[in-house]
Amino acid sequence: MALLQVGSAAPSFTGMNLLGGEFSLDNVKGTRGVVISFSPDQINPAQVSWAKNLYEKNKTDVELVSIVRKIPSVTMAKAFLQQLGLKSPSLYDQKQEIYRLYGVENPVVIYAINKDGVITDAVQLEPKAFNQAAMEAAIGKAKS
Repeated sequence: MALLQVGSAAPSFTGMNLLGGEFSLDNVKGTRGVVISFSPDQINPAQVSWAKNLYEKNKTDVELVSIVRKIPSVTMAKAFLQQLGLKSPSLYDQKQEIYRLYGVENPVVIYAINKDGVITDAVQLEPKAFNQAAMEAAIGKAKS
C-alpha cells in the first residue's frame, strides 16, 4: 500500500475522538491546515508532552490530529489522555479504515494538509524517529 501523493486532495474522514465526540476533517478544511500523525503503537508520556506544547503553540493555524490503531481499552486511553492534559483530537481507528484510506500499513506516518485540503507532505518514519522536529516540519508544510 502506497502513501497518498503530495499535491492530491486529502480524503475526508470522521472518527471517534478519544477525548469525546467525533472529529471530521471536513470541519477543518478551509479554516486551517491539518497535521495527521498515524502514531506509534506504543506512545510514551514524553511524546504526549511535546505534542501538547505544539498543539497549544499552533492551534490557531494548524489542527494536530493523532490516529491510533491499538489501545488497551477506550476507557483507559481516555483517562490517560485526560490525565496528561491533551486537547488535540486523538482518534481511535480500531478497524484501520482511516489507515487504509491514507495508505498507511504501519505507523509512523505524518501527513501535512494545507487549509485547502491538499496534501503538502507525506512522511513514513521509524517509531524512534517520531519526534518534535518531525512534527514541527509537518506543521510548517501544513501552513503553506
